[in-house]
Amino acid sequence: MEPTMTATLTDHVALVTGACGGIGRAITATLRSAGARLALVDLDEDALESAAADLGGGSDVATFALDLTDDDQTEALPGRVRDRFGRLDVLVNNAGTRQVKPLLELSPADWRATLDIDLTAPFVLSRAALPGMLEQGRGKIVNIASMAGHVAFADRAAYCTAKAGLMMLTRTITFEFGGRGIWCNAVAPGVVETPMTSEYFRSEAMVSSVRRNAPMGRWAQPDEIAEPVLFLSGADSDYVNGTTLFVDGGWTAGKGY
Repeated sequence: MEPTMTATLTDHVALVTGACGGIGRAITATLRSAGARLALVDLDEDALESAAADLGGGSDVATFALDLTDDDQTEALPGRVRDRFGRLDVLVNNAGTRQVKPLLELSPADWRATLDIDLTAPFVLSRAALPGMLEQGRGKIVNIASMAGHVAFADRAAYCTAKAGLMMLTRTITFEFGGRGIWCNAVAPGVVETPMTSEYFRSEAMVSSVRRNAPMGRWAQPDEIAEPVLFLSGADSDYVNGTTLFVDGGWTAGKGY
């Protein structure tokens, strides 16, 4: 399915973390179709080259292979992007990880590994991107949260906590910088079918849960997450700030039975 252009990002530069995953690829394709120049960030250099090639390559797409748990590398990244493109207009904190373990089996190391990627890295990146955005007089940050930051799920204590924290980080960035040309919003997906999650849909229990809990009775495709990211990245959302947009088929609207 080709991305549908609903906004223009011509002359904008967007940095997207987790650019090689299913949601990340959909986000980058959608932003690129709207005219953005892209900085793709992921851990796997070969996957980055493949993702860049899928976007047509060329001088409008750059790749940055790094470990987001390395604070020094992460803090330096917005500066590297500005050196490459001359500016940074949009930061999409998409990279994420998840530990699926009962709480009593979740070690402190597991806990920290999840929070390092899902919450600390977005903080470090946002903090490093903000000075340049403030100097430009305008910048947009879009955090990819999760409905799991709003409703609890068993065996996902670290993930739920990290995503809840990310939603609050979104609000505090807006509260501090919303009057200075900075927008910070979050997108909270529900269940999304990606290469990483495709095995879940072989489980009748998972399929039944989605159909029971999501009023729309189905799960999402990555493009359905990317379009709201585009909206929050462009001028159409200029009076939307500090909010979390739930893209979950209505799951968090009520309690399924």
